Amino acid sequence: MGAVHRWLRGAGIAVLVGPCLASIATSGARADGPVRRLAEHLESGDRLLGDPGGARSALQRLGVDLQLFYDQFLSVKAAGGGANPDAALGASGSYDFFTRVDLDALSGWRGADVLLHVKGQYDRGLNADVGALSDPIDDADFDAGIYVDELWLQQAVLGDRLRARIGFAEQQTIFDRNAYANSEDRQFLTTYLDNNGVVPLPNGLAATLIVAPVEWAELALGVADADNRPRNAGFDTMFDGWDSLAGYLEATLHSPLARRGLPGQYRLGFFVDGRERTDFRTGEASRGHLGAYLSFDQHLWPAQPRGAEGLGVFARMGYADRNVNRVAWFWSVGLQYAGALPGRARDVLGFGVYQAIGSTVYRDAANPDFDRETGIEIYYALRALGWLVITPDLQYVVDPGATGADNAFIATLRLRVTF
Repeated sequence: MGAVHRWLRGAGIAVLVGPCLASIATSGARADGPVRRLAEHLESGDRLLGDPGGARSALQRLGVDLQLFYDQFLSVKAAGGGANPDAALGASGSYDFFTRVDLDALSGWRGADVLLHVKGQYDRGLNADVGALSDPIDDADFDAGIYVDELWLQQAVLGDRLRARIGFAEQQTIFDRNAYANSEDRQFLTTYLDNNGVVPLPNGLAATLIVAPVEWAELALGVADADNRPRNAGFDTMFDGWDSLAGYLEATLHSPLARRGLPGQYRLGFFVDGRERTDFRTGEASRGHLGAYLSFDQHLWPAQPRGAEGLGVFARMGYADRNVNRVAWFWSVGLQYAGALPGRARDVLGFGVYQAIGSTVYRDAANPDFDRETGIEIYYALRALGWLVITPDLQYVVDPGATGADNAFIATLRLRVTF
């Protein structure tokens, strides 16, 4: 593990020299032969490692797609806000290695594919210094050199109108999705703008069924291990009772504006939270608490197919049982503008606001100071090179922790390398 952690930190340092490669590429473009080709690749290639010897292309023809990403986060919290009144510095990093295998192309198993997602990360972040309900840096969770984050098999039948998935999965890739607010690696950093703040989305053993009876709608049903622990297979918790499962039912409508080149998704979901929760009124523990949520994203302008360029908006809302959850209501809204600056079609500007509203039952029974937390985030993802995205990110959290703490300001620089 120590060697992997050292590699992660070394990779983070290497990422910092990425912008310098742009100037090397520009000057090298005037040279001939291998130097010129290398310079052109560094300047315009979508992957740092490219396609060495045609190996990547050969694997893709066999149905095997490999992707490797590294993300580095460097953050600072201004003095006077959050759980720690002093100024704080933070750094964290993570890598994600995806292997997607099309079993139809590889072996003739029609409609089947497998995903393996291996991850590693280190955390020297400042989430604890902020003390917010929503982690300002969602990817800064713990230290782990390498672990399996996803491993599942998916089978599609009836022309992809029915898809079944089983294995170790991230529920946020299936439920409560959103085109503009669903990835801490590419979009917003804070947890409550990646997902709905009241929807439980565990990683662990799960089974999902997605039915698309018509082109404009689909229905997703799923169960997942509500008690799964990070970096644990979960066989000891998945099968310990029906009441310890998280359950989901989600309906998705595709925007009617999609026919005019304006795609969008409107989602309504219900969930059963299988985690053990204590009733604030009685002190008794129970499982199987209900909740509901909405998720909305809509591309507004211009009409596609002009790539992903243009303006889109999103919104979320959710409710969880106020008798057992400190946060009972949640909402978020925001926008994304790709290509906001002339000549920068691949850059992305994002702005979002969330609010987590405390349960009145919890407030009356346990903590009269617990009210609500509001967060504002803005980022600009600058594609410095085809394989390097540099993202300045600013967050302002009003009442972090929802108990009267001073407002906190956090500035982060995120660097993402696609290998």
